[in-house]
Amino acid sequence: MALPFIAGLAVGAGVVYALKNSSSVKDKAKEIFGKSKDFACTKVEQGKEVVADVKDTVEATKECIKEKKEARKLQEKVVEQIEKKDEEECKAE
Repeated sequence: MALPFIAGLAVGAGVVYALKNSSSVKDKAKEIFGKSKDFACTKVEQGKEVVADVKDTVEATKECIKEKKEARKLQEKVVEQIEKKDEEECKAE
């Protein structure tokens, strides 16, 4: 039963304190908001760097896969040519 009364008293005391020391509360709030803004900006920049790194890694992986596919196709062509030569030599004999 006394809990709402005590909570009201605490809120009222907080309001009175804030009104009496409004300039210090305002300065502290500005300081906290400034720090949080700086923190958010640095985290956004770090996020952009991470995204750029991931994009570079994905591009490098795509290029590597493409090179491997091309090398495999070239190898298959060479094997086919060798088999064709072997067949021609066998037919010639």
